[in-house]
Amino acid sequence: MKPGFGHVIVDRKILVLVAAVLILNTALAGFNLNILYKHFADINEEEEGEAVVPKQVMVEDIVEYNKRLAQDLGVQGRTSVKEKLATFCYELDLAEDSADLARLLFTRGRQVQETILKEWDALLREEILKLVDRDKNLQRQPGKIQFTLQVSSENGVLADPPVLHEDSLEKIWDHYQEGSIAQERIFRIEVEEGRSRMLMPYNPLDYVQTLSEELDSLRVSMHELRTTAGLAEMSGPGVLIKLYDNQNGYAVGDLIHDTDVRDVINELFAAGAKGVAVGGERLVATSPIRCVGPVIRVNQKEITANPVLIEAVGDPEVLASGLDIIRFSLEFHRDFRVEVERKENIVLPQYRG
Repeated sequence: MKPGFGHVIVDRKILVLVAAVLILNTALAGFNLNILYKHFADINEEEEGEAVVPKQVMVEDIVEYNKRLAQDLGVQGRTSVKEKLATFCYELDLAEDSADLARLLFTRGRQVQETILKEWDALLREEILKLVDRDKNLQRQPGKIQFTLQVSSENGVLADPPVLHEDSLEKIWDHYQEGSIAQERIFRIEVEEGRSRMLMPYNPLDYVQTLSEELDSLRVSMHELRTTAGLAEMSGPGVLIKLYDNQNGYAVGDLIHDTDVRDVINELFAAGAKGVAVGGERLVATSPIRCVGPVIRVNQKEITANPVLIEAVGDPEVLASGLDIIRFSLEFHRDFRVEVERKENIVLPQYRG
């Protein structure tokens, strides 16, 4: 332990170097999370006859880790932490497959840990202000006082100017060590009439960290938006539909037309489909589906007919049920054959233009 009085000397070169290390560490963390995401997405219940770790065991381990982290940092009773943990546990229980579980671990898991660390930071600030309010030296000094407080595992606790009593520095150091997080913290504090408050963050590394977290959040949101819009691959449970021409007819009306395909697609989206592909072509908001002579073109590309293949990601039971009316109409009135197959996993390609 190295608490004591001193001055905070900010070396620009050192700050730039530390900021660069922080950004690199953030990038590496994102890379590792991406690997974890892909790894979990490929997990099956059994692999070549050998049992793997059940999903329930992994879920319990992840939840227990976050609970233990919150307890170690003393924030398990905070409202935001309890709400995040409860929501995280609930969503993990509802995970339908390994891909869904991996997505939750990648997005929600990090949000839970960020909430825990932010609450620990808030708790540390609260404790520091309480100790500053009771500081023996400051109680004897009139007027407004501003000072910088630096806390690090290397240098202990330093105040600039040295206005805090030794007892206060030691107690601040004890609270910092309880967190077991070896991260340098710098606070700017103002004391007036026996009341202290935190000023704007003094440490430029805090600003870099905030920007890095916002960037990671934006990247996750961007990926989700791209997937929903059709610009990225989508996978999940769904249905596979095959539309066959009337095998006993030879007239134009005995063939599957673009209007028939659009009717089926409209019913799928009405039933809650998250994404749809026709003949291997991902549909986006501007995707054209039209007949050109005897063939159907989707996204200006000719697709295979008889059968026309339509894939949709969503709740298989709901999607299949939503097709009952259009299926009856096609089969009864026009003698088409419509096959609807429920699938545990369907992969929709990204829109290729």
